[in-house]
Amino acid sequence: MTFHHHHRMDGCDWCEGRQSLWGAFVLGLGIFVVGVVLILENFGGFDAGVIVPWWPMLLVVLGVSHLVGPASARRVGWGLSWSAIGAIILLHNLDLAAFGTEVMVASILVVLGANLLLCGFRRRSHGSNTGAGRRSASIV
Repeated sequence: MTFHHHHRMDGCDWCEGRQSLWGAFVLGLGIFVVGVVLILENFGGFDAGVIVPWWPMLLVVLGVSHLVGPASARRVGWGLSWSAIGAIILLHNLDLAAFGTEVMVASILVVLGANLLLCGFRRRSHGSNTGAGRRSASIV
């Protein structure tokens, strides 16, 4: 069962019914948790510096949110892209990968560029007329 918004906002995949509310829920939960952590840090109840290197997990969660849910709402390319980008940054932050910032940025560009190319090929193979009136794929 897929739950969709019933209003439309131009350029918003969440509101155009192509994305389940599961993705919005996961993203909203991530933002909520970050807000709670920041509030706790401001009141002296938590040291956010301990978890700052782990922020790329939000990108991984965003990617996973695109991979789960009903098949009609899945966006596998973007899900894998966001998960890969989050993993690359996380490995860099935790010093688990021996590469510099330049390699990290280049890797992210390769992942995003490959996904955009694949999106273009998939749209072309499905027919260019089927996407009339649609906006280009959003990143989120």
